[in-house]
Amino acid sequence: ALHLEMTGFLVVKPEGYVEEAAAGEEGTVYAEADYKTQVATNVQTQEVIDSVVVYITGRNYQDFPEVVALVEDATDQLTFAEDAKAKAEAAAGTGDWQNATLWAGQWWQYQVKAADIGLRAKTFLDEHGAVETAQ
Repeated sequence: ALHLEMTGFLVVKPEGYVEEAAAGEEGTVYAEADYKTQVATNVQTQEVIDSVVVYITGRNYQDFPEVVALVEDATDQLTFAEDAKAKAEAAAGTGDWQNATLWAGQWWQYQVKAADIGLRAKTFLDEHGAVETAQ
């Protein structure tokens, strides 16, 4: 019984114990300004991602299977980001700034993952002699 109590599966209450009613506290509450700040960050992040995409696609990245796989993964992350962006915009459209901000944060998380993957692909190309292609 002691082991179960220590792991939180069993709570032993002394005889005559009266449990106090406790109200849960609300976590962070987001407002419209928080949403707009997050969206501005997301837009700036997308500009960085776009510049990395231009760099990668301007090289012979298809000649490197490792980079092709990274590009596919980054594309998947950006697809997830678009879904989160749509949910953020839908929540903002109804004035639900709490969920709009949370979904905008999720959108940004997917962008960060895509940006990280893109930078790894760029570094791989630089380190393995990729050449610029004619546009």
